[in-house]
Amino acid sequence: MNNNPLEQAKNRQQIFDNFIQIEQKIGANADKLAFLDRGIHQSQYQKNISDYPRFLTRKPLQYSSYPSFGKIPYIDEEGLNFLHPQIQEACVCLGKFEAGELKTIWLGRNSLKTAQFWSSTKIIPVLNTLTQIDQQFPQSHINNLEIKDPKNTTIKFPLDLAIQDLVTYEEQLATSNALAALFKRFETRANLEKSVQKITGNLNLKFQGDYGEVPAIQNPIIVNRETQTILLKATSDSPKGENLVSAYDLTRLISLIGWHAYLPSESQLPNLQQKTLNSLIVAMGQDTARYMDVALETLGIEQLITTPVILSKMGFGDSETRQTVEACYMAFVQFIDPLPKAKGKSAEFRTLALTLRAVIPVANLKDYSPEALQLDARMAAEVTEIIRRVVAEELDQL
Repeated sequence: MNNNPLEQAKNRQQIFDNFIQIEQKIGANADKLAFLDRGIHQSQYQKNISDYPRFLTRKPLQYSSYPSFGKIPYIDEEGLNFLHPQIQEACVCLGKFEAGELKTIWLGRNSLKTAQFWSSTKIIPVLNTLTQIDQQFPQSHINNLEIKDPKNTTIKFPLDLAIQDLVTYEEQLATSNALAALFKRFETRANLEKSVQKITGNLNLKFQGDYGEVPAIQNPIIVNRETQTILLKATSDSPKGENLVSAYDLTRLISLIGWHAYLPSESQLPNLQQKTLNSLIVAMGQDTARYMDVALETLGIEQLITTPVILSKMGFGDSETRQTVEACYMAFVQFIDPLPKAKGKSAEFRTLALTLRAVIPVANLKDYSPEALQLDARMAAEVTEIIRRVVAEELDQL
Protein backbone atom coordinates (compact mmCIF):
# COMPACT_ATOMS: atom_id res chain seq x y z
CA MET A 1 0.00 0.00 0.00
CA ASN A 2 1.37 3.40 -0.99
CA ASN A 3 1.36 5.79 1.97
CA ASN A 4 2.50 8.78 -0.06
CA PRO A 5 -0.30 11.39 0.27
CA LEU A 6 0.52 12.80 -3.17
CA GLU A 7 0.00 9.38 -4.74
CA GLN A 8 -3.08 8.64 -2.63
CA ALA A 9 -4.60 11.94 -3.72
CA LYS A 10 -4.79 10.64 -7.29
CA ASN A 11 -7.80 8.62 -6.11
CA ARG A 12 -10.16 11.56 -6.41
CA GLN A 13 -13.26 9.60 -5.45
CA GLN A 14 -11.59 8.52 -2.21
CA ILE A 15 -10.56 12.13 -1.49
CA PHE A 16 -14.16 13.26 -2.04
CA ASP A 17 -15.51 10.41 0.11
CA ASN A 18 -13.09 11.30 2.90
CA PHE A 19 -14.30 14.90 2.87
CA ILE A 20 -17.95 13.78 2.97
CA GLN A 21 -17.11 11.61 5.99
CA ILE A 22 -15.59 14.62 7.73
CA GLU A 23 -18.76 16.65 7.01
CA GLN A 24 -20.85 13.90 8.59
CA LYS A 25 -18.50 13.30 11.51
CA ILE A 26 -18.65 16.89 12.72
CA GLY A 27 -22.39 17.16 12.13
CA ALA A 28 -22.06 19.78 9.40
CA ASN A 29 -25.09 21.39 7.82
CA ALA A 30 -25.87 24.20 5.39
CA ASP A 31 -25.35 26.78 8.14
CA LYS A 32 -21.98 25.38 9.27
CA LEU A 33 -19.99 23.50 6.64
CA ALA A 34 -16.79 21.64 7.39
CA PHE A 35 -14.55 23.47 4.96
CA LEU A 36 -16.42 26.58 3.80
CA ASP A 37 -16.86 27.66 7.41
CA ARG A 38 -13.64 26.21 8.78
CA GLY A 39 -12.34 29.66 9.62
CA ILE A 40 -8.86 31.17 9.84
CA HIS A 41 -8.48 30.35 13.53
CA GLN A 42 -7.90 26.66 12.74
CA SER A 43 -5.43 27.41 9.96
CA GLN A 44 -1.76 26.79 10.57
CA TYR A 45 -1.11 29.67 8.17
CA GLN A 46 -2.69 32.16 10.55
CA LYS A 47 0.72 32.91 12.01
CA ASN A 48 2.07 33.74 8.54
CA ILE A 49 -0.57 36.31 7.65
CA SER A 50 1.36 39.28 8.99
CA ASP A 51 4.28 38.17 6.77
CA TYR A 52 2.18 37.92 3.57
CA PRO A 53 3.08 41.45 2.36
CA ARG A 54 6.78 40.69 2.84
CA PHE A 55 6.54 37.25 1.23
CA LEU A 56 4.80 38.77 -1.81
CA THR A 57 7.65 41.21 -2.39
CA ARG A 58 10.24 38.43 -2.42
CA LYS A 59 11.39 38.12 -6.01
CA PRO A 60 12.74 34.77 -7.15
CA LEU A 61 15.84 34.49 -9.29
CA GLN A 62 13.70 34.41 -12.40
CA TYR A 63 10.73 36.62 -13.18
CA SER A 64 7.48 35.86 -14.93
CA SER A 65 5.49 37.84 -17.53
CA TYR A 66 1.86 38.94 -17.57
CA PRO A 67 -0.84 40.11 -20.02
CA SER A 68 -1.07 43.83 -20.70
CA PHE A 69 -3.52 45.75 -18.54
CA GLY A 70 -7.10 45.28 -19.79
CA LYS A 71 -6.18 42.64 -22.37
CA ILE A 72 -7.80 39.21 -22.17
CA PRO A 73 -5.07 36.57 -22.47
CA TYR A 74 -5.34 33.40 -24.48
CA ILE A 75 -7.15 30.87 -22.29
CA ASP A 76 -6.87 27.16 -23.03
CA GLU A 77 -10.47 26.04 -22.58
CA GLU A 78 -9.44 22.37 -22.73
CA GLY A 79 -6.90 22.67 -19.95
CA LEU A 80 -9.30 22.00 -17.08
CA ASN A 81 -11.19 19.07 -18.57
CA PHE A 82 -10.08 16.94 -15.62
CA LEU A 83 -12.32 18.89 -13.25
CA HIS A 84 -15.56 17.30 -12.09
CA PRO A 85 -18.67 18.34 -14.08
CA GLN A 86 -20.09 20.02 -10.98
CA ILE A 87 -17.42 22.69 -11.49
CA GLN A 88 -19.31 24.61 -14.15
CA GLU A 89 -16.96 27.60 -14.55
CA ALA A 90 -13.27 27.76 -13.75
CA CYS A 91 -10.10 29.63 -14.55
CA VAL A 92 -6.55 28.88 -13.41
CA CYS A 93 -3.54 31.10 -14.05
CA LEU A 94 -0.22 29.37 -13.45
CA GLY A 95 2.77 31.68 -13.06
CA LYS A 96 6.35 30.87 -13.93
CA PHE A 97 9.33 33.14 -13.41
CA GLU A 98 11.73 32.78 -16.28
CA ALA A 99 14.68 34.80 -17.63
CA GLY A 100 13.39 38.12 -16.36
CA GLU A 101 10.16 37.83 -18.34
CA LEU A 102 6.75 37.14 -16.82
CA LYS A 103 5.10 34.14 -18.39
CA THR A 104 1.72 32.77 -17.44
CA ILE A 105 -0.47 29.91 -18.60
CA TRP A 106 -4.23 30.47 -18.48
CA LEU A 107 -6.52 27.45 -18.35
CA GLY A 108 -10.29 27.54 -18.29
CA ARG A 109 -13.68 25.92 -18.36
CA ASN A 110 -16.37 28.33 -19.54
CA SER A 111 -13.92 30.88 -18.17
CA LEU A 112 -15.55 33.91 -19.85
CA LYS A 113 -19.14 32.89 -19.16
CA THR A 114 -20.72 35.41 -16.81
CA ALA A 115 -22.58 34.11 -13.78
CA GLN A 116 -23.38 34.93 -10.18
CA PHE A 117 -20.25 34.46 -8.10
CA TRP A 118 -21.91 35.51 -4.86
CA SER A 119 -19.67 37.02 -2.18
CA SER A 120 -16.47 36.34 -4.12
CA THR A 121 -17.01 39.66 -5.87
CA LYS A 122 -16.99 41.69 -2.64
CA ILE A 123 -13.31 42.52 -3.04
CA ILE A 124 -14.09 44.54 -6.18
CA PRO A 125 -15.57 47.65 -4.49
CA VAL A 126 -12.84 47.45 -1.82
CA LEU A 127 -10.15 47.42 -4.49
CA ASN A 128 -11.80 50.37 -6.23
CA THR A 129 -11.97 52.33 -2.97
CA LEU A 130 -8.28 51.74 -2.21
CA THR A 131 -7.35 52.79 -5.75
CA GLN A 132 -9.31 56.03 -5.44
CA ILE A 133 -7.60 56.85 -2.14
CA ASP A 134 -4.12 56.28 -3.56
CA GLN A 135 -4.91 58.21 -6.72
CA GLN A 136 -6.12 61.29 -4.86
CA PHE A 137 -4.15 61.06 -1.60
CA PRO A 138 -1.00 58.99 -2.27
CA GLN A 139 0.64 60.12 0.99
CA SER A 140 -2.17 58.73 3.13
CA HIS A 141 -1.63 55.57 5.12
CA ILE A 142 -4.57 53.24 5.49
CA ASN A 143 -3.88 52.71 9.19
CA ASN A 144 -4.83 56.36 9.75
CA LEU A 145 -8.12 56.19 7.85
CA GLU A 146 -11.60 55.58 9.14
CA ILE A 147 -15.10 55.33 7.72
CA LYS A 148 -17.61 57.70 9.27
CA ASP A 149 -21.27 58.64 9.08
CA PRO A 150 -21.31 62.43 8.46
CA LYS A 151 -24.74 62.67 10.10
CA ASN A 152 -23.74 60.78 13.23
CA THR A 153 -20.17 61.33 14.40
CA THR A 154 -20.41 58.47 16.90
CA ILE A 155 -20.59 55.97 14.05
CA LYS A 156 -17.07 55.36 12.81
CA PHE A 157 -14.67 52.47 12.38
CA PRO A 158 -11.15 51.84 11.01
CA LEU A 159 -10.98 51.29 7.27
CA ASP A 160 -8.61 48.33 7.54
CA LEU A 161 -10.86 46.64 10.12
CA ALA A 162 -13.88 47.13 7.85
CA ILE A 163 -12.04 45.36 5.03
CA GLN A 164 -11.07 42.53 7.35
CA ASP A 165 -14.61 42.19 8.72
CA LEU A 166 -16.00 41.97 5.19
CA VAL A 167 -13.81 38.93 4.49
CA THR A 168 -13.90 37.12 7.85
CA TYR A 169 -17.65 37.45 8.59
CA GLU A 170 -16.78 38.05 12.23
CA GLU A 171 -19.22 41.00 12.33
CA GLN A 172 -17.12 43.12 14.65
CA LEU A 173 -18.51 46.18 12.85
CA ALA A 174 -21.37 45.00 10.66
CA THR A 175 -22.38 42.10 8.44
CA SER A 176 -20.21 41.31 5.44
CA ASN A 177 -23.10 42.11 3.09
CA ALA A 178 -23.70 45.51 4.67
CA LEU A 179 -20.00 46.36 4.50
CA ALA A 180 -19.79 45.30 0.85
CA ALA A 181 -22.75 47.54 0.06
CA LEU A 182 -21.02 50.35 1.97
CA PHE A 183 -17.87 50.10 -0.16
CA LYS A 184 -20.01 50.25 -3.29
CA ARG A 185 -21.20 53.71 -2.22
CA PHE A 186 -17.83 55.30 -3.05
CA GLU A 187 -18.38 54.96 -6.79
CA THR A 188 -21.42 55.06 -9.05
CA ARG A 189 -22.62 51.66 -10.12
CA ALA A 190 -21.99 52.41 -13.79
CA ASN A 191 -18.45 53.68 -13.18
CA LEU A 192 -17.57 50.75 -10.95
CA GLU A 193 -18.74 48.34 -13.63
CA LYS A 194 -16.65 50.17 -16.26
CA SER A 195 -13.58 50.13 -14.04
CA VAL A 196 -13.74 46.34 -13.74
CA GLN A 197 -14.23 45.99 -17.49
CA LYS A 198 -11.19 48.19 -18.04
CA ILE A 199 -9.07 46.03 -15.75
CA THR A 200 -9.99 42.62 -17.13
CA GLY A 201 -10.92 43.55 -20.69
CA ASN A 202 -14.22 41.68 -20.41
CA LEU A 203 -16.92 44.05 -21.66
CA ASN A 204 -19.68 41.51 -21.04
CA LEU A 205 -19.50 41.53 -17.25
CA LYS A 206 -22.12 43.33 -15.17
CA PHE A 207 -21.47 44.73 -11.73
CA GLN A 208 -24.26 47.01 -10.60
CA GLY A 209 -25.87 44.89 -7.88
CA ASP A 210 -25.60 44.69 -4.11
CA TYR A 211 -25.57 41.84 -1.59
CA GLY A 212 -29.08 41.76 -0.18
CA GLU A 213 -28.58 44.28 2.62
CA VAL A 214 -28.49 48.05 2.91
CA PRO A 215 -25.08 49.69 3.44
CA ALA A 216 -23.73 49.72 6.99
CA ILE A 217 -23.57 53.50 6.50
CA GLN A 218 -25.84 54.86 3.80
CA ASN A 219 -23.69 57.88 2.85
CA PRO A 220 -20.23 57.12 4.25
CA ILE A 221 -17.12 59.24 4.13
CA ILE A 222 -13.49 58.20 4.55
CA VAL A 223 -11.50 60.51 6.80
CA ASN A 224 -7.88 60.82 7.88
CA ARG A 225 -8.26 60.60 11.65
CA GLU A 226 -5.11 62.67 12.26
CA THR A 227 -5.94 65.63 10.02
CA GLN A 228 -9.72 65.12 9.74
CA THR A 229 -9.33 65.52 5.98
CA ILE A 230 -12.16 63.93 3.99
CA LEU A 231 -10.67 61.67 1.34
CA LEU A 232 -13.79 60.12 -0.19
CA LYS A 233 -17.51 60.78 -0.05
CA ALA A 234 -20.46 58.63 -1.07
CA THR A 235 -21.69 59.16 -4.61
CA SER A 236 -25.28 59.59 -5.72
CA ASP A 237 -27.13 56.28 -5.66
CA SER A 238 -28.71 54.72 -8.73
CA PRO A 239 -31.01 51.77 -9.50
CA LYS A 240 -29.46 48.38 -8.82
CA GLY A 241 -28.55 45.95 -11.54
CA GLU A 242 -26.88 42.53 -11.46
CA ASN A 243 -23.50 41.19 -10.41
CA LEU A 244 -22.57 38.85 -13.25
CA VAL A 245 -18.87 38.27 -13.79
CA SER A 246 -16.71 35.43 -15.09
CA ALA A 247 -14.21 33.05 -13.54
CA TYR A 248 -11.56 34.76 -15.66
CA ASP A 249 -12.46 38.20 -14.26
CA LEU A 250 -11.98 37.08 -10.67
CA THR A 251 -8.82 35.13 -11.44
CA ARG A 252 -7.40 38.18 -13.18
CA LEU A 253 -8.24 40.41 -10.21
CA ILE A 254 -6.74 38.17 -7.55
CA SER A 255 -3.64 37.55 -9.67
CA LEU A 256 -3.18 41.32 -9.95
CA ILE A 257 -3.35 41.50 -6.16
CA GLY A 258 -0.97 38.62 -5.53
CA TRP A 259 1.56 39.53 -8.22
CA HIS A 260 1.39 43.32 -7.75
CA ALA A 261 5.00 43.55 -6.56
CA TYR A 262 6.26 41.50 -9.51
CA LEU A 263 4.43 43.21 -12.35
CA PRO A 264 5.76 46.00 -14.60
CA SER A 265 3.89 49.28 -14.21
CA GLU A 266 1.99 48.81 -17.48
CA SER A 267 0.46 45.59 -16.13
CA GLN A 268 -0.20 46.63 -12.53
CA LEU A 269 -3.41 47.97 -11.09
CA PRO A 270 -2.80 51.69 -11.70
CA ASN A 271 -2.49 54.24 -8.90
CA LEU A 272 -2.34 51.56 -6.23
CA GLN A 273 0.58 51.33 -3.84
CA GLN A 274 1.76 48.10 -2.25
CA LYS A 275 1.41 49.54 1.26
CA THR A 276 -2.25 50.24 0.60
CA LEU A 277 -2.89 46.92 -1.10
CA ASN A 278 -1.39 45.13 1.90
CA SER A 279 -4.53 45.84 3.93
CA LEU A 280 -6.58 43.81 1.47
CA ILE A 281 -3.89 41.11 1.28
CA VAL A 282 -3.92 40.60 5.05
CA ALA A 283 -7.74 40.55 5.07
CA MET A 284 -7.93 37.99 2.25
CA GLY A 285 -5.47 35.84 4.17
CA GLN A 286 -8.21 35.41 6.76
CA ASP A 287 -10.97 34.15 4.47
CA THR A 288 -13.28 31.69 6.22
CA ALA A 289 -12.97 29.13 3.40
CA ARG A 290 -9.76 27.07 3.78
CA TYR A 291 -9.88 24.83 0.73
CA MET A 292 -6.22 25.54 -0.04
CA ASP A 293 -5.23 24.53 3.50
CA VAL A 294 -7.14 21.28 3.05
CA ALA A 295 -5.41 20.61 -0.27
CA LEU A 296 -1.91 21.10 1.13
CA GLU A 297 -2.73 18.96 4.19
CA THR A 298 -4.23 16.20 2.06
CA LEU A 299 -1.14 16.13 -0.15
CA GLY A 300 1.09 15.90 2.91
CA ILE A 301 3.15 18.97 2.09
CA GLU A 302 1.77 21.52 4.55
CA GLN A 303 4.83 21.11 6.81
CA LEU A 304 7.32 21.06 3.92
CA ILE A 305 6.53 24.24 2.01
CA THR A 306 7.98 27.58 3.05
CA THR A 307 6.95 31.26 2.73
CA PRO A 308 3.32 30.30 2.06
CA VAL A 309 0.77 32.89 0.98
CA ILE A 310 -2.91 31.96 0.71
CA LEU A 311 -5.33 34.70 -0.33
CA SER A 312 -8.94 33.88 -1.08
CA LYS A 313 -12.57 34.94 -1.07
CA MET A 314 -15.42 32.49 -0.92
CA GLY A 315 -18.98 32.75 -2.13
CA PHE A 316 -21.98 30.56 -1.32
CA GLY A 317 -25.70 30.71 -1.92
CA ASP A 318 -28.86 29.01 -3.10
CA SER A 319 -30.78 30.09 -6.16
CA GLU A 320 -34.54 29.70 -6.20
CA THR A 321 -34.59 30.62 -9.89
CA ARG A 322 -32.03 27.97 -10.84
CA GLN A 323 -33.05 25.50 -8.08
CA THR A 324 -29.41 25.05 -7.18
CA VAL A 325 -26.93 25.51 -4.36
CA GLU A 326 -23.68 27.11 -5.50
CA ALA A 327 -20.18 27.69 -4.10
CA CYS A 328 -17.42 29.88 -5.46
CA TYR A 329 -13.76 30.00 -4.51
CA MET A 330 -11.32 32.60 -5.77
CA ALA A 331 -7.77 32.06 -4.50
CA PHE A 332 -4.11 32.91 -4.91
CA VAL A 333 -1.46 30.62 -3.49
CA GLN A 334 2.30 30.96 -3.47
CA PHE A 335 4.99 28.89 -1.75
CA ILE A 336 8.46 27.39 -2.05
CA ASP A 337 8.19 23.68 -2.84
CA PRO A 338 11.23 21.62 -1.68
CA LEU A 339 10.05 18.30 -3.17
CA PRO A 340 12.15 18.58 -6.38
CA LYS A 341 15.28 18.46 -4.16
CA ALA A 342 14.62 14.77 -3.62
CA LYS A 343 15.30 14.31 -7.34
CA GLY A 344 18.46 16.41 -7.26
CA LYS A 345 16.76 19.56 -8.53
CA SER A 346 16.33 22.99 -7.00
CA ALA A 347 13.31 23.88 -4.89
CA GLU A 348 10.49 25.29 -7.03
CA PHE A 349 8.62 28.58 -6.65
CA ARG A 350 4.93 27.71 -7.04
CA THR A 351 2.48 30.52 -7.67
CA LEU A 352 -0.99 30.50 -9.17
CA ALA A 353 -4.42 32.08 -9.12
CA LEU A 354 -7.72 30.30 -9.60
CA THR A 355 -11.48 30.69 -9.48
CA LEU A 356 -13.96 27.81 -9.37
CA ARG A 357 -17.75 27.88 -9.35
CA ALA A 358 -19.47 24.65 -8.33
CA VAL A 359 -23.20 24.01 -8.79
CA ILE A 360 -25.47 21.20 -7.56
CA PRO A 361 -29.24 20.94 -8.25
CA VAL A 362 -31.40 21.01 -5.13
CA ALA A 363 -34.54 18.94 -4.64
CA ASN A 364 -35.78 20.91 -1.64
CA LEU A 365 -34.57 24.45 -1.07
CA LYS A 366 -36.03 24.38 2.45
CA ASP A 367 -33.44 21.77 3.42
CA TYR A 368 -30.47 21.44 1.11
CA SER A 369 -27.88 20.29 3.64
CA PRO A 370 -27.11 17.02 1.76
CA GLU A 371 -26.37 18.96 -1.42
CA ALA A 372 -24.42 21.61 0.50
CA LEU A 373 -22.18 18.94 2.06
CA GLN A 374 -21.49 17.44 -1.36
CA LEU A 375 -20.76 20.86 -2.77
CA ASP A 376 -18.30 21.70 0.01
CA ALA A 377 -16.50 18.38 -0.29
CA ARG A 378 -16.47 18.65 -4.08
CA MET A 379 -14.80 22.06 -3.97
CA ALA A 380 -12.19 20.76 -1.52
CA ALA A 381 -11.53 17.73 -3.72
CA GLU A 382 -11.12 19.72 -6.93
CA VAL A 383 -8.82 22.32 -5.35
CA THR A 384 -6.76 19.41 -4.03
CA GLU A 385 -6.51 17.94 -7.52
CA ILE A 386 -5.37 21.25 -8.99
CA ILE A 387 -2.63 21.65 -6.38
CA ARG A 388 -1.58 18.02 -6.81
CA ARG A 389 -1.09 18.65 -10.52
CA VAL A 390 0.82 21.85 -9.82
CA VAL A 391 3.23 20.11 -7.43
CA ALA A 392 3.56 17.08 -9.76
CA GLU A 393 4.14 19.59 -12.61
CA GLU A 394 1.31 18.11 -14.62
CA LEU A 395 -0.90 21.19 -14.97
CA ASP A 396 1.31 22.86 -17.58
CA GLN A 397 2.11 19.58 -19.36
CA LEU A 398 -1.16 19.21 -21.24
